[in-house]
Amino acid sequence: MSPSALTIRFTRTSPTRHRVEFLRADGTREEADLETRSLLLHDFVHFAIETEGRIRDGFYGRIARGIRAADLAHPQQIPGRDDELMATERVVGPLQTAWRRGANPDAFVAKVRDHLESVGAAVPTWLEADLVRRAMATITRLDGQWRATPFGAAMELAFAAAPAPA
Repeated sequence: MSPSALTIRFTRTSPTRHRVEFLRADGTREEADLETRSLLLHDFVHFAIETEGRIRDGFYGRIARGIRAADLAHPQQIPGRDDELMATERVVGPLQTAWRRGANPDAFVAKVRDHLESVGAAVPTWLEADLVRRAMATITRLDGQWRATPFGAAMELAFAAAPAPA
């Protein structure tokens, strides 16, 4: 395991709740009990975009480096919010809806680019249709894996974050 690797464990605790645990390579860990309906897909989309896009300073990269999840709960309130975390968040939200609707990745990228430009936000250099295609396939795989996870059991993901930005 690399020094910045992270194991993410999602445990089904009830039909409406799950527990997420973050196990860092340095041995530290944290966990939270969360509402599944609105939060689980969001977490899966972050994982898909950040792993497929090799994003090192998004949500999971920062968790891997020891930043507490609670400190990242409202990225719009974090200083320097035009960084990679905020750029990722600007894509993750719309991608949740696009994935549910089976959107075309090319059309999705064009729409998000147009929106970001219209509000004066930077368009992430990594926002490409091929990345969105791969991320959507990953989200579909994770969704299927979750649906097959029995209550009381855990679904475990490995996130290999890159080193912290200089």
